[in-house]
Amino acid sequence: MDQVMTVRGPVDASTLGFGLPHEHLRIDLISVFPAAMLAFDFQLIDEELQTDEVRLFRDAVQAAGWPGSPWIVDVTTDARMGRDPLFLRRVSESLDLPVVMGCGRYREPWYEPGFAERSTRGLAELLTAEIEQGVDGTGIRPGIIGELGADRDFVSPAEERTLRAAAIAHARTGLPITLHARFGQVGIAQLDILEDAGVRPERIIVGHTDTDPDLDYHEAIARRGAWVQYDCIRGRVPLVPERRVRYLLEARRRGFLDRVLLSHDVCALSMLRAYGGTGYDYLPRDFMGMLRERGLTDEELRGLVIEQPRRAIIPAV
Repeated sequence: MDQVMTVRGPVDASTLGFGLPHEHLRIDLISVFPAAMLAFDFQLIDEELQTDEVRLFRDAVQAAGWPGSPWIVDVTTDARMGRDPLFLRRVSESLDLPVVMGCGRYREPWYEPGFAERSTRGLAELLTAEIEQGVDGTGIRPGIIGELGADRDFVSPAEERTLRAAAIAHARTGLPITLHARFGQVGIAQLDILEDAGVRPERIIVGHTDTDPDLDYHEAIARRGAWVQYDCIRGRVPLVPERRVRYLLEARRRGFLDRVLLSHDVCALSMLRAYGGTGYDYLPRDFMGMLRERGLTDEELRGLVIEQPRRAIIPAV
């Protein structure tokens, strides 16, 4: 029986239904790096508000009749990024909704003081301890490694060390690795490093692929066997959803729709429904209908939001 580690313990993967593989239920990019406040409001720390927002996702999935339990992957990696395992567990318990927690290091501006003195092996030991024993004495264990980021359109030496440490932790624990590849086509460089370190591409999720419009780039990731993640699907910005629909139709035409994952990457107050954004429920509430109207079958939709996220999250044996 395949199991997935959630903040409330392991669950049978076959019970998981509509999944969001790249979200943030709690994140704080401002306290450590105040410059993040200059353009965005990357701080989700109000537990009551977050519970209400995630409830909208759960209710939308259930109202639409999708089978299985709705679930979310929170890819906030550590305390400097705002991770709070107890917060996640309380939200999960309140809504009876499985939440998978991430681990690792985000991208270089958020690395802790003294990071330069850490070895690759030392970082891998820290990761492995969290995965096997839980975070900071809470007993709450991560179920995915990442999101691991590149701050620009290249991988810095410190970020490469983080990726290689993640590869060691992956080899020990089997957890999949999810990436922050926001600028340019840096996902290829990240894949190169992880593959060189022994990680099979099918265990790697290349996040934010949809921020680059080059479908050849998307296809190159898929042909290597990695997951192509379109995770910036939000309805507030004009043309963004339609562009993602076009990406998916082209992925279908090129034959790699079965390597695609979908999510929103909610990570700021302005993205919440309460603040005028489209929230965690946009995919089940609106986007699935757009895809049906453009001809995707129920089987293809089920693959995108149930079967494929489930396969991506199951640990390697």
